[in-house]
Amino acid sequence: MKDSKQILSDHKVSVTNPRILVIEALLENNNPLTVDELQLKLKNKVAKSTLYRVLNDLKKINILNEFTNPENATVVELLLEDDSHHHHLFCSDCGEIIDIQMGDEFERTLSKEIKRLEKKFNFSIEDHRLELFGKCTDLCENCS
Repeated sequence: MKDSKQILSDHKVSVTNPRILVIEALLENNNPLTVDELQLKLKNKVAKSTLYRVLNDLKKINILNEFTNPENATVVELLLEDDSHHHHLFCSDCGEIIDIQMGDEFERTLSKEIKRLEKKFNFSIEDHRLELFGKCTDLCENCS
């Protein structure tokens, strides 16, 4: 796995301490984080205004995915070269977000449907998401 300095260098952006700290915190986590969770993980080493600026910088160089969870909180995750297209499971009890990959046949069918919709509505679809909502099993450590 690449380190934060290498990731920034590869994308030809300046290597700053806040960027390093944010990328390292995201690399340590296997699943997406809300901005508030990321701020807690950083233990106030990065001011909230700086955090938002860094997240915007990472979005501009296309290494950060940002979306909204069911509670309308902003969620972020790194998108690196070795990451493949994926979707998410949301637990309504503990708030956990789990990355999932759908089968190849499903993705092919979905791609065909997207192309059909583009043609039908004369619309250029740039991305798509599939988000599944539910509850973790009884084995979940975070659920009550």
